[in-house]
Amino acid sequence: MNKNITWKELKALDDLYRKKKTRAVIQGHPYINYLIHERGILDLKPDNIKVIVSTERFETFYEKEFKKPYEEAKKFLIKYDIKPTANKAFTIEDIKILMLIAENKAELRNNPTTIEDFSNEFFDISKYLKNKKSVRDAVFKILNIERFSLDKKENQWRIVIDNKYPKAVIMCENKSYLKQPWIAKETQTKLWYVGGNNIAIIDDIDEASLSKPIYYSCDWDLAGLQIFTRIKDKLKERNTDIQLLFPNQPHRRVSTYIPYHDSHWDLSKTLSGLELKDFTKKELILIKSLIEKEEWIEEESFDVVGMIKDVL
Repeated sequence: MNKNITWKELKALDDLYRKKKTRAVIQGHPYINYLIHERGILDLKPDNIKVIVSTERFETFYEKEFKKPYEEAKKFLIKYDIKPTANKAFTIEDIKILMLIAENKAELRNNPTTIEDFSNEFFDISKYLKNKKSVRDAVFKILNIERFSLDKKENQWRIVIDNKYPKAVIMCENKSYLKQPWIAKETQTKLWYVGGNNIAIIDDIDEASLSKPIYYSCDWDLAGLQIFTRIKDKLKERNTDIQLLFPNQPHRRVSTYIPYHDSHWDLSKTLSGLELKDFTKKELILIKSLIEKEEWIEEESFDVVGMIKDVL
């Protein structure tokens, strides 16, 4: 739910962290309402219910969930001179995506495309940028362009978060962690997006990166593990290997039959058609359990910083 928080709510949460109260009109937002009336992390001032105040639990909550994203987002908006008046409707997710675009702007400028393809690649909705002018203007400003090329071509962008002195390379099925570039800094790793049909960019990995340990972070469902096996086969051609990042919260599993998820286990095949040789004994135990219960584990539910630090 908090992905839909806009800059207005995020700034108000920071005020609550620093000043213990805010007069910002944010009570109408479902997530803020949830923090007040269901979680009890925020409260209303007894003598003036228009003022929101923090509780004793708020500081720890904010530091875990929002402090780093707010600080990084604020620094980013200042760097690119994106004014608060121009981005009131920006959600946290919008800003994270803009940060990812900025990290890869040289690559993106050299691979022209249509606004629909670009919008679908980064915002998962082909008409998102057409319908959200403030975000579209920010994209143009970051890329220093006036419009997208109308030329149709296959997109093979190298979407990465680089690190000058990486201890390892983390390949990610989804772009979630690449929208949080501080992860690469905190773990001293390179992050590569290799989801969907973006496997071909592995050919562009430099030899220096191949000499480092390579790990794969993914949804633990059939689609995510199938991509892992494809990457594994492709890296064999370059005489290197890749290991799965094992979920550090494997209990956070949900049914594969939920509205936003469409990857289901193939119960007619042994191990859903996956190759036994591609997985360790520990991984096979978890995969078999997920298949048996028709469940999956979403990549975004991981404590990825902790997972990476555990293996390095």
